[in-house]
Amino acid sequence: MQIDSKLLDELAEKISGGIKALGQVKGEAEAQIRSSLESAFANFDVVTGERMQVQEALLAQARKEIKTLESRIKALEAQLKQDDKKP
Repeated sequence: MQIDSKLLDELAEKISGGIKALGQVKGEAEAQIRSSLESAFANFDVVTGERMQVQEALLAQARKEIKTLESRIKALEAQLKQDDKKP
């Protein structure tokens, strides 16, 4: 049985057109989903990764400053104790 090449060409063309149409639908669907998610996330109090990194850096700096202040307080308390012992 011999298959007509014209028929094969038409089938290939239709399949190719269908695949292209699916690609366009996929792109449109992704854009709509992205838009919907962005709208949904805008209603929540969500922090971006970049903002989280900034906050982590600020927290690390604050912890460092607290440790420095704690050390200074301990040194001042020790000095006060020594001053209280002096006649």
